Parts: sequence; C-alpha cells; structure tokens
Amino acid sequence: MTIKRRLFISNILMIIIPIVVSFVSFSVCVFILNAVSHGLLFEVLMGGGHQEIPFERFMKTQAIITFVIIVAVFLAILYVTNRLLIRYVFKKIEQPIDLLSSGAREISGGNLDYRIVYDQNDEFKPVCEDFNEMAVRLKASTLALQKDEQNRKELLASISHDLRSPLTSIKGYVEGLEDGVAATSGAQREYLEIIRQKTDDINNMVSKLFLYSKLDMGDYPTNPESLVIGREITDLLNACGEEYKAQGLSITTENFPADYLIIADPEQLRSIFINILDNSAKYREKETAYMAIRCERMNGLVRVTFDDDGPGVPEEALCKLFDVFFRNDPSRSGAPQGSGLGLAIAAKAAARMNGRITAENRAEGGLRIVLEIPEAAPPGAEEKL
Repeated sequence: MTIKRRLFISNILMIIIPIVVSFVSFSVCVFILNAVSHGLLFEVLMGGGHQEIPFERFMKTQAIITFVIIVAVFLAILYVTNRLLIRYVFKKIEQPIDLLSSGAREISGGNLDYRIVYDQNDEFKPVCEDFNEMAVRLKASTLALQKDEQNRKELLASISHDLRSPLTSIKGYVEGLEDGVAATSGAQREYLEIIRQKTDDINNMVSKLFLYSKLDMGDYPTNPESLVIGREITDLLNACGEEYKAQGLSITTENFPADYLIIADPEQLRSIFINILDNSAKYREKETAYMAIRCERMNGLVRVTFDDDGPGVPEEALCKLFDVFFRNDPSRSGAPQGSGLGLAIAAKAAARMNGRITAENRAEGGLRIVLEIPEAAPPGAEEKL
C-alpha cells in the first residue's frame, strides 16, 4: 500500500473513530443518567425504593455530566487514534528511511558496491532505484578518476623517459663537439645531423603531446565538412605513398567507392590515417611490410580497414593499444623513434567525429585497425524525404 493511500485512510479514520466512539459514549451516558433519573440504578444498588429528583435540576446535571464525559472521551479517543494512526503511517516510512540511511553510511564509508534492496511498490521505490543508480555512477566516476590519476602518473613517467633519451644524446654529441672528438668537418656535420634529428624527435613528441592534450580537453578547433572518404585516402596515398614505400611500407587499396560521404574535419581525418600508417611502418619486422586498405558501408557507418602483415599485438594488450605511451609496454618497445602518442591521437580524433577506432589481430598474422565513422546523408536526401 502506498504512503498516499495510508495517509488518506488515516485522515478518514481520524474523523470517523472519534465520532463513533463519542456517539457510543454519549448514548451510554444518556442511558445511565436516565436510569439514575428514574431511580433504577439506585434500586439496583440499594435494593430499595428511590427518591425522585426535580426535573430541571436533573436535566442541568445530566447536561453538564454528559458534556464533560463526551469531551473527555473525545479528547482521549482523539489522542489514542492519533498515536495509532501515526504508527500506522510511519511504520511504512521508517523501513525505507532506515534503508536509505544505511545505504548513505555504506557509500560514505567507501563501499560503492552497496545496493538497496526494496521490493515495495510505493513512493520510496523510485527513490531507492535512484539511490542505486547514483551509487553506480559514483563508482564509475571514482574508477574513472583513479584511472585518470594513474594515467597522469604514467604520462609524466613516460614523458620524462622519452625526453631523457634524446636529451642525453644531444648533450653527449654537444660535449663531443666541445671536446674536439669530432675533429674533421665530416664528423662534425655527422654530429650536428644527429643533434638535429634528436631535436626533431623532441619537437615531434612535444607537438603530438600538445595535440593529444587539446583533443582530450575538447579544446582543439574542429571544422567539419562533407568528405568522400575514399578520395581523402587516395589523395593522401598519392602525396605520401612513395615516402612510406621508402620507409619499407607498401600500401594497396581495395573497394574504394566514390559515394561514401562522412562529416569530418579533413585535417583530423588525415591525422588519423597518418598515425595508423606511421604505426605500421615503425613496428614492421620485415624489410618490406605490406598494408591493404579497404572501405565498406555497414549499418549507417563507413568502415575503413587497415590490414598489415606486421608482428601484431598480444591479445591481452589490444585493449591498451590506444592508450598514451603504449609503446613503453615490452611488446611495443621495438620502435626507437615512436612517440607512443600516434594511435592515442587517432582514437581521440575519431571520437570527436562520433566514430571509433578498434584493433584486432589477423588470423593470418599482422594487425587490423578498423576506423568507423557515421555515414553522412548524400546531398538532396533531406529534400527527397
């Protein structure tokens, strides 16, 4: 029974019970006083005759006594009824309040797995359900904060590690130049070239870290427009295909229809493609690695698949592939020039396009990275609808 119904019944009974009891009390009093007025009660008690009481005096006395008794009985019944009905109503309220109070103590004590079990169908049921939902969200938020804190610590450690190596090299080669170790002009040019490369590595890592931070905070400018995704990939490969081939990555394309439209920022989309291609080029184990890029439409999504024949990733590490500085994991430590930020940037950029990027190992060997972005309606589609 709901609390509203209990209150309604309580209010009705608060009126009916005193009235009924008062009426009964009044009837009993009238009967007793009438018996007294006719000497019946006296005869019963004394076993003898009775003395007649003057009518006016009797009526006045009867009225006063009746009024006093009725008021006293009414107040007593009102008090007792009120106490009983309060217990009747609050008995229904005390249980859920105790449950909520107990739940609040458990949550404040750090037990974020605590859930309220309440099977009554009344006003407190949605409150208890909201409490459980709050506990679920609070736990998720706490875990997210803990993960962010852990990621922050790992990020600082990784940045320190990645900066220390090139800075140590630069310092060593500068000291070599100062000490005259590179005595010839050719050796000096070689030292300076290495210093330049190490400086470029640091600059590249800082730029990617800055980009990742902007994407993570949602502070990176976005200029979405309608793009034919096949054309974007083709244009990129026409511009950079030979460069990747010189790095040992041969790229082929399959099934690139001309009508697959998406809404995306062209600069960020290009960044996704470049980071995926760079990853395959850096982590290849053979002199020449191969990548096949395919594009298809699936359930309102444009799905671009990048298949390489590289070493792949251990199954337990697939879920971490898009984490910041993942390359510091032993399974990805073979690439000396990687910043460990490329795929993390790709994942953030894909999320800003309402898409996602995933990875899986291929049965025939190598890594498959899948980019999914919502397909855009072709021009004129809304007018046709």
